[in-house]
Amino acid sequence: MHKIKITVIAILITMTAGFSGESIFGINDYTLGVIDLPYSYAGFGRGFEIGNSDSLRLNFVNFSVWPVVSHPTYGLRLGYTGAFAQNSANKTYFNDYANFQGGFLGIPVLKKKLVFGLGVQPATNVEQSMKKTEGALDKFVLLKGGTSKIYFNVSYALTPAIRLGAAYMYHFGEITRTFRIELQDQQNPLTFDYQYRYYGNGTVFSAYLNPIKKLSIGFVFKPSYTLRVRIKPQTHSTEVNKSKLKKLTIPAFFGTGMQYNINRRSSVGFDFIYQDWGKGFKVENKPHRDLFSDYYRVSAGFERRQSHKLFTSFSEKLDYRAGIFYGKQNYLSLGNPVKEYGISFGLSLPITRFRSRIDLSAMIGRRGDSDINEYQETFVNFGITINANEIWFVKLGD
Repeated sequence: MHKIKITVIAILITMTAGFSGESIFGINDYTLGVIDLPYSYAGFGRGFEIGNSDSLRLNFVNFSVWPVVSHPTYGLRLGYTGAFAQNSANKTYFNDYANFQGGFLGIPVLKKKLVFGLGVQPATNVEQSMKKTEGALDKFVLLKGGTSKIYFNVSYALTPAIRLGAAYMYHFGEITRTFRIELQDQQNPLTFDYQYRYYGNGTVFSAYLNPIKKLSIGFVFKPSYTLRVRIKPQTHSTEVNKSKLKKLTIPAFFGTGMQYNINRRSSVGFDFIYQDWGKGFKVENKPHRDLFSDYYRVSAGFERRQSHKLFTSFSEKLDYRAGIFYGKQNYLSLGNPVKEYGISFGLSLPITRFRSRIDLSAMIGRRGDSDINEYQETFVNFGITINANEIWFVKLGD
């Protein structure tokens, strides 16, 4: 068993330099992958969402704004991500994936007052693969999977200018890690498979304030919670194959945002989110500061909304958005933080008949620095959110 552990460690050390995938960074036993922002693609496009209130769309991160929704409303998000990575030796890697990226349903119970909702969102994603040949040996590594969150939320408006939200959150998912060594011209490879299954419960609290007519402010807080992981190895060793249960502590999440309406159609705003993974993320109550760091992201942007005129051109019925962002991922590479920055754009198309809109977004960013992190990658993201605002229930007269 001791030899097997040494072999696995050797594989990881020799192969880390060749990874490619959703992100080339953050490879370790307890990584959950790249953190997915809980934004709709409208929020991604304009660069902010926490302080945004919209009667035709559901805010994917701040549930407290939902009382403004007057009819049953849902939003579904689909996306594509690609990453182009380059190491210090100018060797390039590429991988991409497309998947369903969450959706929410909000049902008003008391008009402009009380709304119940539910939804699901990806929380993290990891998809990385590599093959490396050394002499007569072929070495393979594959990491794939991620975690998601299911929400049951309630939103209540104390006044039109003060709204509160709360949610129960169930965190679940699965990540598989496969390490394989093949001796060329041989049919019996040495394989190590590790299956990580995650589950845990948490809560979310949020607030929305409209202190003056043109200014809105939002707050989101997710207290720290426990995420349990069941590790199931499948190797050539019966001793190693014993299932293990580990307890992970997920750090608290803080978010705040602001939106200022320049006029009826134009707005500017910003968001700031923060999680201290360096101190707050723990495995069996032990911090892993050598692997993780504090995570933050600051973004800002602009939105130009559709005209409210009854008869106007199609271009005037569109929403236009643009944003910028700067932040730092929650892991370290070569002991140094992995910073990222980029720009985003968005466009919203009307579907008048159903009081619905389709939000399109595009993002391009740069992550890491080849001088201090060994790697540098450019990532792109394209997405679509389908929003429907419909009348499901009709009150009949006496």
